Amino acid sequence: MTGSYWNAELETRPWAEVERWQATQIDAFVQELPARSPMYARILGDAPSSVGSFAALSSLPFTMKSHVREAQDHTSAERPFGDNQGAPTRDVIQTLSSSGTTGRPMYYALTAADHDRWSDAIAQGWFTAGLRPDDLVAHLVALPGVAGGLPYADGFRRLGATLCWLGGFPTERILRELRNMRITTLLATTSFGTYLSEQWEAIGASTGMPSSMKKVFCGGEPGLNQPEIRAKIRNGLQIDALREVMGLGDVLSSLWAECEAEDGMHFNAQRYVAVELIDPDSGASVPWKDGAKGELVYTTFARDATPMLRYRSRDHALVHGVACRCGRTSPRIRCIGRTDDMLIYKGMNLFPTALRDLIAARFAGRVEPLIRIWKDRADQVRFDDAVAVDVEAAASTKPEDYAALAAQIEKAVRAELQVRIAPTIVASGTLPRGTYKTSLVAVRTT
Repeated sequence: MTGSYWNAELETRPWAEVERWQATQIDAFVQELPARSPMYARILGDAPSSVGSFAALSSLPFTMKSHVREAQDHTSAERPFGDNQGAPTRDVIQTLSSSGTTGRPMYYALTAADHDRWSDAIAQGWFTAGLRPDDLVAHLVALPGVAGGLPYADGFRRLGATLCWLGGFPTERILRELRNMRITTLLATTSFGTYLSEQWEAIGASTGMPSSMKKVFCGGEPGLNQPEIRAKIRNGLQIDALREVMGLGDVLSSLWAECEAEDGMHFNAQRYVAVELIDPDSGASVPWKDGAKGELVYTTFARDATPMLRYRSRDHALVHGVACRCGRTSPRIRCIGRTDDMLIYKGMNLFPTALRDLIAARFAGRVEPLIRIWKDRADQVRFDDAVAVDVEAAASTKPEDYAALAAQIEKAVRAELQVRIAPTIVASGTLPRGTYKTSLVAVRTT
């Protein structure tokens, strides 16, 4: 452990003290919020106008995605970003868009002060993950306007690293340039990181240059909680450090990042954002302790243009710890799925990532950590019949063993997840690999 921090005073302060400090910031934020945001004037109504402690946050209403969507439907010349625009348009210097993977895209605005806060928090996340000023970092997100585009680039520059934006180029060119430019660090979605790991040696070696890459940061979707996926990327790209990162465009595009312990992501935005863990069914607060599960809720107490109060992210997390040998005191988590992605089999909730993780772990060496769940229609959430799932075989698995393997997978899933699936084993290389996020669920066409 290096004992090196971006913001040592906050990163090593006891978490209870961090929350006490945040409560003072939230109190001022809440008191002036209704005057700035018509959306929050409606949401807050007669709710308390003062937050005396962090625990008192639970007395305030949640902000739902539906609130924000509705607010963005009510635009005007004064508020082109809708009813939650909390700063004059003349002060807005940048806009961002969600990826739209779970519905129509959402748009968010940043003032100059917001941009400065974001760059600082994102740089803290990169520093936690191991990036340093002497690194050359390849940025593989192709779209500048999404949360992982320009904001991530701004964080790299804020830290002092050399930004090499290769996102959007053909994969073969990316693999060559990673060696030609002597890239030391790579940022990609987990899906694309997996794909690159399969192509790394075949194409990269054709340059005749050795690899300089030592660090890979992956995010944008769950996956690095699965040892088989981590091993595939680490071994395929021949790297020393593989760190998971996670953020949310609605809140701040990089909120969480792994340290060198590689045992869960630390919260890195404590200077600007408060985070709660709640029971997704009751809404009650869940204490930060090892093994706790819940939904992540955020309050952007330092956000001018598009503020958020108790915003329900729909991201479900497993707490890995509240202390770390790196010295950081913020909670450590793994994201285990999103409510928006959840399927229901005869009353049993099923996260696609949980299904993939189980199959990859139980049948490691016989399957790739790749599955595809099939729906009959785009809006299907409930399944009364066995869920159709394609599972990609490892290259070493013989086709004559596919039927027996499928039966074993079906039995294991039924026993551990109480869900019945109808698995089909497909040959190695069959399932799609994306250059951005790769969905585990698809609609079967006829």
